[in-house]
Amino acid sequence: MQTQTSPFLTEQIVSRIFSDGELSRDDRQKIQSALLNTSIDEKELSLIEKIMEGVVKGILDVLN
Repeated sequence: MQTQTSPFLTEQIVSRIFSDGELSRDDRQKIQSALLNTSIDEKELSLIEKIMEGVVKGILDVLN
């Protein structure tokens, strides 16, 4: 039996990241935790890709 864990990233978190235009240290830790989790789903992976694209395109600033 597989237990369902709560997602590390939600659409609300990603919306906040884009509305702020900033990727905080806490946000990066959530992404890292999601990537290290073996049960990451396609939706979370898609959200991570959206954030990474925002960083690459300069839409999001990465904070220390």
